[in-house]
Amino acid sequence: MLPKKSQVAESEGMAEVPVNGRVLAWARTIRGLSIDEAAGRLEMDPDILRAYESGAKKPLVGVLRLISQKYQINFTSLLMPEPLPPVQGPADHRTRANAKPLSMDSLIAIEEVSEALEVFEDIASENSRVIQKLRIGTATLDDDPEEVAIRERRRFGVSIDDQKHWRGTDGARRHWRALIEDKGVFTYMIPMPTDELSGFSIFRNDLAAICVNDRESTEGAKLFTLFHEYCHLLLRQAGISDENDNNRVEKFCNQFASSFLIPRSALKEAVAGATLPYEFTDYEVKTLATLFRVSNRAIALRLEKIGFAPSGFYARRTAPWDIPSEPKLVLKNPKDKGGPSAITLRIKRVGRLHAGTVLNAVERRAINSFDASELMGMKFASFGKIKAALG
Repeated sequence: MLPKKSQVAESEGMAEVPVNGRVLAWARTIRGLSIDEAAGRLEMDPDILRAYESGAKKPLVGVLRLISQKYQINFTSLLMPEPLPPVQGPADHRTRANAKPLSMDSLIAIEEVSEALEVFEDIASENSRVIQKLRIGTATLDDDPEEVAIRERRRFGVSIDDQKHWRGTDGARRHWRALIEDKGVFTYMIPMPTDELSGFSIFRNDLAAICVNDRESTEGAKLFTLFHEYCHLLLRQAGISDENDNNRVEKFCNQFASSFLIPRSALKEAVAGATLPYEFTDYEVKTLATLFRVSNRAIALRLEKIGFAPSGFYARRTAPWDIPSEPKLVLKNPKDKGGPSAITLRIKRVGRLHAGTVLNAVERRAINSFDASELMGMKFASFGKIKAALG
């Protein structure tokens, strides 16, 4: 029988490491893992992991490397003399039925964005010219979300006619993301479990970030989340979202995003001539969705919410819409790797504002090459190509 990975690791690194067991327990806890879940990842007996965490047994170097890899935590962090104090994460606004505790993937995404803002905050304290100034409005829960949306549309200066020239919901998402970043908001698109959250936002000391779950099923859903989280920033009530209507903050942000992307006046003009409330056909809904560069679901829900469609319209008509089709099998030349480059994927993940800020910080010598590489998640040697990709 082949030895387990942990056994291989022990045989490869025979030196015991005098690590603090409480640090190992801390590392597991901040990744949201139980003893059994962590042991499963490590392919290790849970009792052995308990012995490491209690200090009854010291891990070998190979085991510590394995823990670092499987927990996705820096190796040197496991060598700390004491665990770090607990860090308060974003407020959790989720109340969706059967909402799961945040998994390791989601916790790492929150950590990635939080640490980036922390570094940018440090940079700004030394050289404010490196960091783009945040320029967004404010709102309160006592405001009318429809009025807030009208005001913010004016601030963005984008007309419905402008949107018509964007290429589908994917093009709309990219254009709106760029416009939000122009206001100094860092935006991220990171894959996370869809049954846990739609996205999250962080606001700290005049720095703001939005993270959209890149595993959302459609571009329209990602676009909606982008403005849902933007509203969280306007309210100065950032946090973790599942876009439910049971939480007052979430409901307000839903109403704002819907009103922003599909202005009532523009929608009324688009359906002029129909006797309202009207039972729109699938074709008519899809036509409206194309006009506003949003998902069919978003249009259907908006029509019902403002009384242009009868009660129950959304629930009756949306089942087959917006379900991604299976990708077609395309035979490629074996020499053609195909797909977007690693740099393109990275810029999509961290956003152009993040990438541009890191490059600016390097040029102004606000950070060194090592810190810059950590922030970008890419080797420093690739920074020339990143700069070229940003244009």
